[in-house]
Amino acid sequence: MATSTLGAAWLVDESDKLNKKKQKRIVKHKKKAWRVTSNVEDVERFLESKRLDERLGAPLEERPSDSFFVVDTKTEADKPLKRELTKKRKIKEIGPLRCYAILTPNSAVIDPLKKRNRVRLPEERGDPLLRKVMEERRAKGKIPTRFLQSMKHHQENVEALAKKKKPERLRTTFDFDLWGDAGDSLMIGDKKVSALDLSDQLKTYTMEKMGNRIYSRPPTMFFKTTGLKPVEYPHPGTSYNPTFQDHQALLKEAYNLETKEMKEEVRTRRRLGPMLKKIPVQRKEEQWWSEMTQGLADEEEPAKEEEEEVPCIRPTKPKTRKQKIRAKALKWQDMRRKKLKEAKKRLLEFDRLRSIRREIRKSEELTAKRIEIRKKEKEAKMFKPAMLGRHKYEPPPIEVNLSEEITGTLRGLKTEGHVLIDRFKSMQRRNIIEPRVRQTVVFKYKHKVFTKRSHSEPKGLKVGNRNKDKTPVQ
Repeated sequence: MATSTLGAAWLVDESDKLNKKKQKRIVKHKKKAWRVTSNVEDVERFLESKRLDERLGAPLEERPSDSFFVVDTKTEADKPLKRELTKKRKIKEIGPLRCYAILTPNSAVIDPLKKRNRVRLPEERGDPLLRKVMEERRAKGKIPTRFLQSMKHHQENVEALAKKKKPERLRTTFDFDLWGDAGDSLMIGDKKVSALDLSDQLKTYTMEKMGNRIYSRPPTMFFKTTGLKPVEYPHPGTSYNPTFQDHQALLKEAYNLETKEMKEEVRTRRRLGPMLKKIPVQRKEEQWWSEMTQGLADEEEPAKEEEEEVPCIRPTKPKTRKQKIRAKALKWQDMRRKKLKEAKKRLLEFDRLRSIRREIRKSEELTAKRIEIRKKEKEAKMFKPAMLGRHKYEPPPIEVNLSEEITGTLRGLKTEGHVLIDRFKSMQRRNIIEPRVRQTVVFKYKHKVFTKRSHSEPKGLKVGNRNKDKTPVQ
């Protein structure tokens, strides 16, 4: 038993030695080791209690007893009964909120920096010497330009604020007829709302609450772009039973138009005639050969010519001091002569004041005449089609029947023109749509050809040698 007990004790001692960590070696002659090795908890505790006493006002030993204890001088008769407290609850006075208690100072120590959180005024900032100089200059009436501009802007802002319309307060009393005043009709989305006998503000509010869009029409929408009528009266000569004079007038218009087109065609042919002549093939080849060989024979001539000698250019000499003085004197003399000439011309203009007035009057008359001409041109432009696209407006051909085609009855009348074409041209003439040209070009694309793999020939074999190495099967 004794041996077993000794063995167990020895094992416990060995295990304790292994579990114990090896102490870290500390260099004690360095300042860094003082904080690790020295124990200053009691000193810190003492200093912390001292700081707490300073924050609370004074140490506990020095405080008076009244700050800790209250002497009860009331008798039992003066004290309220418990029954009265249960019947009538005393209202507690509302003091400062608990959430703001952290913001209240709990220290009696005076702040050594009295101006710690104070914001300096604009007059206290900057250099005092410079501020003094600025005050002296301001007293004399010398104000910098930037301050004058700032003062001007401040005055403008004050005036604008005074003129600004104050916002209307929310009405609480309705001592008037809400539906009495009738507003102007608004151009808004819903026709039913715009037709109501309400004010503009109420109509807008109604449209917003209904969820419909309020349309704002541009001012150019109400301007006329043309002076032509939507439907023009046709010529009297186009009637199924016209008078002789009206029919002859219409025929004359059609004749003049046809003659003009024929003359234009003749003029075009005359101009393009030499370009459209047929040239023989032999002559065409000679012209091509002469054009291609042009300039080849001239390449050898520059080599034969002797090189021209380039003349030697002497460098310019710098001006001497005397020449510079003379040039400067001439420059000043020329400037003085020009100034005297301008002054003399200005003096002479006093003598011709009457002629100047006459010139001004003539220029004003010419300006008024030009304004009148522009006005007339603008009015005349209203009766012509505008250039809205890349194509010009082409008037339709005149619809006319010859004398032998007129029957005198609607049943036997030969119709000319088309109603849809007439309306289409009318819209082009009145600048509603742009002039267009019918596209007659038809694009034909080349078909893609694909060779199927089953129909293609093998690349390594030829058609003639395909069956040479093959032996017939017996």
